Amino acid sequence: MSLLDVDTIDYVGVNILFKRVYVGIFDDLDWDDEATHFALLTKKIDRYTQYIRSGQLLAAYPRVRGYPVIIEYVAMRPMTRSAEVFWKTRETLIRASGFDVRCRTVDVRHALAADAGAKVSDAEVAADTRLESVVNALDLATRPAPEEKQREDIVHTGRRAVLVMRKKTSSGR
Repeated sequence: MSLLDVDTIDYVGVNILFKRVYVGIFDDLDWDDEATHFALLTKKIDRYTQYIRSGQLLAAYPRVRGYPVIIEYVAMRPMTRSAEVFWKTRETLIRASGFDVRCRTVDVRHALAADAGAKVSDAEVAADTRLESVVNALDLATRPAPEEKQREDIVHTGRRAVLVMRKKTSSGR
């Protein structure tokens, strides 16, 4: 799950309650080399639209036929000004293709450290922002409902919406 893996769909999430499909791009890179970052992001977005339009998404998730598709960009580091301008142009193109867009920047280690009662300095966060450490820190354990047979692709989170998630789906290229 990295922007460097342009031929990989980072995640697909299905919100059954609101009938939406989220196809997510994880961006764990910094913005030091903006030109390369822009090229990788453009290539990844192109692969995602190909994945959706080719029918591969519906082949993998046939029950989501008719659900709106939202391409979600999740950045691990804040965008620079030029990156924000670049992303706005990508949002416009994605929306023109018929998909909705969601963009957010996350740094979950601050929240995890607060939950554990530990103090994490900004230097420690900046020194270790690898996506693997964030993914490994998340608790995505499944708990099936008693009347439901156990499935590994359903995450139950109490009273919240149920999300069907599958990570590292190949885009077919």
